[in-house]
Amino acid sequence: MDNQTNAVGSSHSYRPKHAVLIGLGLICMLTLSGCIQKIWERDEDAAMRLQNAPQIMLEEDEQFHMVVMQAPSPGWSLRLDSTERTPDGKRVFVTIRRPDPAYVYTQQIVLMRVLTRVRLDTELEVVGRLLDFDEKTKGKGYAPITLVDSFD
Repeated sequence: MDNQTNAVGSSHSYRPKHAVLIGLGLICMLTLSGCIQKIWERDEDAAMRLQNAPQIMLEEDEQFHMVVMQAPSPGWSLRLDSTERTPDGKRVFVTIRRPDPAYVYTQQIVLMRVLTRVRLDTELEVVGRLLDFDEKTKGKGYAPITLVDSFD
């Protein structure tokens, strides 16, 4: 048998190195897909924490949805973490961070806006998590955010 044919007569031959690389690639893909699924498992702790978060609503930009948070001071932050497809449309993941207590912030209402790349004609679900200013994100899950229609 020569280099160009194997036992079944095919002209393709796989070397052990290729098989190892293909196997490692499959393991990485399965691991990553498991991690992505793990991110969205509903986190009851995150749901309880979100009860103390500032109000959030959706606004419309020219073409895209915009997530808007009404914070009680400028120390709060709002960040868009990622976007994923769902059977009904798209889901955006946001992180809300509390202010750093080492600083003094004026008590004034601040609107924070984050533009998504989700078109207005697409159904949008917003999930989030509330973290302290210096809290690590690893292992912190998300929960659905109850959106308001307007800030009163």
